[in-house]
Parts: sequence; C-alpha cells; structure tokens
Amino acid sequence: MNRFLDNLAYAQPYIIGLLFMLVALLLTPGCATAGAETAGRTRNFATTATTTAVGAYVGAKEGNGKAKNAAVGASAGFVVGEAINYLSNKAQREAYLAGYEKGQSNAVKQQYWVARENQRAATDDGFEEALYEVSIPQTDRDGVRREPTTRVIRVVLPKEES
Repeated sequence: MNRFLDNLAYAQPYIIGLLFMLVALLLTPGCATAGAETAGRTRNFATTATTTAVGAYVGAKEGNGKAKNAAVGASAGFVVGEAINYLSNKAQREAYLAGYEKGQSNAVKQQYWVARENQRAATDDGFEEALYEVSIPQTDRDGVRREPTTRVIRVVLPKEES
C-alpha cells in the first residue's frame, strides 16, 4: 500500500496536467462551427487551462512533488494565462476599431466621388438646355392680390441636326 501511495504522489503533477488537458479537449471541440466570439472565449479558456497546467507541473517539479508548490505554480500559470488573454483581446479590439474607422472613411470618400460624378455635366447627351424668363402680371382673384413677378422656366429640347 505504501508503494502505491509513493507512486501516486510521484505521478500527481502528471495526473493534474492530464486532467487539465482532458477538460480543455472536452470543452473545445465545437470551435470550428462556432461564431467568432465563442471561438475567442474557447481560445481564452484553452490558453488559461494550458498555462495553469504547465504552472502546476513546474510548481510540483520544482517543489519536489509537494501539493502546495503545485497549487502555487497553478495559480501563477492562471495569472499568466489571463494576462496573455487580456493582451491578445486588447490587440484584437484595437485592430477591429482601426478597420472599422478605415471602412467608414472609405464609405465617405466613395459617397463624395459619386456625388461629384452626378453633378458633372454630361459631355454630349443629345439635348440642349435653355432658360426663359416669363413675366407674370399682377392679378386679383378671389380677394387675393398677387404682385407682378418674373419666373425662370428651364426647357430641355433635343438638339437640332445641322
């Protein structure tokens, strides 16, 4: 019985590491079909689980197999994993915002050039345009008095062939 416990104590860090890896493998099979946010959370979990398992292994190995040292190593690995996740997510958020701002800028530029093209006069569309001034005299109708004014009428006609 004593020999079994000695072997178990020796294998404890390996068992803990394998347990963390097994949990990580069981919780991450759907990454390929999940959305980007779910895949990001799965990646964060896998990173934290791996660094925690490595920390536990190193703590147990350097601490001569003591459980206290394995726990300290696991907690240090957890902190490192969370720091890696934070920095990775921060970089991804910054890249997303930079791309979003670039897309907005390109949309505004595209609208500007479309509006500019729409305002440009056609070179020869087969029509000619003329403006005529028409004088409107003073009128009194139904008790309403209208003052004399001048209006401009735009007339578009097909070009006459010479």
